[in-house]
Amino acid sequence: MTSGYTLRRATPADAEALARGAVEGVAGYGEFAAGWSGPGYEHELADARAVLEDPEYHAIVAEADGVIAGQVAVVPAAKAARPVEDPALGHLRNLFVASEHWGTGLAATLLRAAEQDSRERGFTALRLFVAEGQARARRFYEREGWQAVTEPYHDPVPGLSMVEYRRALG
Repeated sequence: MTSGYTLRRATPADAEALARGAVEGVAGYGEFAAGWSGPGYEHELADARAVLEDPEYHAIVAEADGVIAGQVAVVPAAKAARPVEDPALGHLRNLFVASEHWGTGLAATLLRAAEQDSRERGFTALRLFVAEGQARARRFYEREGWQAVTEPYHDPVPGLSMVEYRRALG
């Protein structure tokens, strides 16, 4: 159930909350990637501030009682990690939901909002990268119709084995 959330485009004023959400979103990765530590808050804050100034970076947040409970963003694939020069391909990133909101359907709601925004921008497909060991996220994307299009590969940034997923936008 997602009836208690308000969705809106993120603004530069949301940078701190987005950075916290990203850091919290990868906090459990050490469970499947021994010795791994993700980017820190200051790195994520600098990144959030930079990308929120880019008009092609569309971030959507979900608020509950004035607090950001989840986030997702889409950029053209040409502007993402592992760039692809395909104007019809968007890149989905940073789909994070605060753990106290897991199981509410908020992740699927944010995903649908990102897909709708992507269609409106002219993208006909989306891609994303997910850590091979992040079984919960992989199951979620597969339930939502995404398909793995690569074998796992080592990505030096973030220093994890990753899998690329894609989904056509109907």
